[in-house]
Amino acid sequence: MQKRFAETVQSRAEALTPSERRLVSSVLSEPRAAALASVTELARGAGVHEATVSRLARKLGFEGYPAFRQALREEFIPSQETAQRMKRTIEASGEEGVLSSLVSREMAALTTLGDHLSDAEIARAASTLMAARRIYIFATGNAEVLALMLAKRFRRYGRDVQMLSGDARALAEGVLGMGAEDALLVYAFRRQPRAYAALLARAQEVGAASLVISGASGRLLVPAPDQLLSAPRGGDAESFQTLTVPMAISNAIVIAAGAVEGTDVLRTLDRLGELIKRFE
Repeated sequence: MQKRFAETVQSRAEALTPSERRLVSSVLSEPRAAALASVTELARGAGVHEATVSRLARKLGFEGYPAFRQALREEFIPSQETAQRMKRTIEASGEEGVLSSLVSREMAALTTLGDHLSDAEIARAASTLMAARRIYIFATGNAEVLALMLAKRFRRYGRDVQMLSGDARALAEGVLGMGAEDALLVYAFRRQPRAYAALLARAQEVGAASLVISGASGRLLVPAPDQLLSAPRGGDAESFQTLTVPMAISNAIVIAAGAVEGTDVLRTLDRLGELIKRFE
């Protein structure tokens, strides 16, 4: 995906009302449908008033809704065609059950992942994490599974990783030693975590790099991180969504990180294997 619309949203995120944020999330979750929708359809789908659509269009710098919709068409429809064809093919194979429906959504989301993130962005994130003195990772809810996986992978690379969790005191104690040579990685989905702003503020205060792995709502995070790795997850934004897409992003970062130092990483893994034998 070209980032024009998403970047415009991010630059104006602080000025958006709750209704406008809900509308943006709806558009980013299903950009092709939004690009083809009328004002009424778009408003109804997001659960907002039609006036909110027009107001958002103007706030984002468009003369009106027609220009807003045309920009969405130019940006999103070409990149979504492959996913739509894939979805229609699977749906045409027969009556869907739970498993088939899930596979359809996840394949569609994964097929378009490359439209939202580039290899260069993944490599940049991997390099930032591998270069950090210490990696701080924060996640809540289901995203904690991804955070634990990533922490384990980078520890295997010999990196110092600290998981951030708990109440306000525990989080404050956790980031007390954060410095300019460190990196903060946050997983944030659906809505901005309560501790997000304070964590980003701490990273900015000490000069630590900040990265966020998120879904379509990532562009609404305030403040914005140094690097945002954001892509829509499969399924309706208002229904159950899996971690397949962010898991793919996380695994891509892990693999790219392994390539950053090449043979050094392999030697570290060999030393890990030797240490494991000692404890067996």
